[in-house]
Amino acid sequence: MTAREGRGRRTRRVAVLGIAIVSAAAAVVGIGAVAGAVDPVDQQAVAAASTVPRPSVTAVAASSTGSSTRTAVRTSVTVRNTGGSRTSALPAWLYLASSSGRYALGHVPVRALPAGRAATVRATLTTASRVPAGKYAVVACTGVYSASTCRTSTSTVRTGHTTPARPETGVMLDVARAYYRPSLVERYIDLLAAHGGRFLHLHLTDDQNVGIESAVLGQTPANADLHDGVYTSRVTGRPFLSTAQARGIAAYAAKRGIAIVPEVDTPGHMAAAFALLEARHGKRWVDRIRSGESELDPSAPGSVALATELLAEVMRTFPQSRAVHIGGDEWGEDVSADERVTWSNTMAAAIGTKSVWAWNDGIDRSAVRRLDPRIRVTYWSLDGDTEDATERRERRQHRARASDLATAGTDLLNYDSYYLYEVPTDLDPADSSYTAADLRQHWTLRTWDGDSGARLATPMSGSAVAVWGEDLDAPPSRALLRWSTPHIVAMIETADG
Repeated sequence: MTAREGRGRRTRRVAVLGIAIVSAAAAVVGIGAVAGAVDPVDQQAVAAASTVPRPSVTAVAASSTGSSTRTAVRTSVTVRNTGGSRTSALPAWLYLASSSGRYALGHVPVRALPAGRAATVRATLTTASRVPAGKYAVVACTGVYSASTCRTSTSTVRTGHTTPARPETGVMLDVARAYYRPSLVERYIDLLAAHGGRFLHLHLTDDQNVGIESAVLGQTPANADLHDGVYTSRVTGRPFLSTAQARGIAAYAAKRGIAIVPEVDTPGHMAAAFALLEARHGKRWVDRIRSGESELDPSAPGSVALATELLAEVMRTFPQSRAVHIGGDEWGEDVSADERVTWSNTMAAAIGTKSVWAWNDGIDRSAVRRLDPRIRVTYWSLDGDTEDATERRERRQHRARASDLATAGTDLLNYDSYYLYEVPTDLDPADSSYTAADLRQHWTLRTWDGDSGARLATPMSGSAVAVWGEDLDAPPSRALLRWSTPHIVAMIETADG
């Protein structure tokens, strides 16, 4: 039986005779008119995202100059503190907007402002290579991406044709459900560096475990058992990386030129975090913010506060990281499309100046135009690989396709669940060989739906092999690295080709 014939679907991941291959994602959007207003966002969520006053953008001006490779956009952004108290310093994000799409341009620093004061910030920013040639307005926002904090320029800029950037390729390790010793994580970093990979995505939290130290959750070395260099939580009974170990991994990656992308998965997959929080605060405290057994209630103000605290904590643990993954996959069916996009935008605002990544399955087709253009989508599956035919059909009707996101300007990373997912069990070498050969023959950066064979008109910006850990009976070892290496190398070389 071939690996493809032997695969069995399930809601979260797909298994292929000891390997699973599935996909990932997130999104960005188009504007109605070049000088039109930005789509509104839930104002309660906007207010909950910040405890300090924010200045409002009152004017945006822009002009451009082009070269054969890039376009430079000169911007002037005026902000005013209309509140009664001093604001904090923060970034203002700028986007290029046309009738067809929106693209993140960059950010400018806005200093703290006394009540009633205004300031004008000028900067020259360079357009990303993936921005199509055309005419754009410049949109400037402070805080959550919304009509209340965004202003569109009356002037327009022109962008020219640019040289496509080299794809960003990497590996995702599920260090929540499978404990990777720091030395093994470093060997994956070596593998990426040796073959031209660019990033290591660390999936730090899931229902079964929180794989990293967290003072917010009460999971620290002081509250853990230590044996042979491994900290084990006394609450969950599962091992985790200490902050010192995580920072050691980050330092090693920096020396090898590999970017670390830490992921805190919210609002779903929070069961282990809830167990830790119950031990620290009690069940009644946790019940105020949770919906069901494993999901934060996005309408509860305490949920936003907890999620942003966790993001701030992981950014302190990985201070060198230029990107943070906010999760956002496998939402409860009772959460609306508007609630999901509002949550994603609020998390993006909390991250400040870093790049924001998110999974695709929290984004409905109807909400694409409201998503913060900063968010890069890791696209893994349109229907979540569910085995339920009715659920599958319904998801395919309302979820955003990769083609919807790409058309609107979303920056996509390919985590295709058929070709790029692994859920290893017995580490059969035949599975590894088949997977690598199948990928080289059939997969490209344009592939996004393994079931229909659908492909994008243009390639995604990059890709990653995702190594999930729910079916590993023993802790990962060098044997897993040897088994997954052909798959990873095939992905990097095929993407670059």
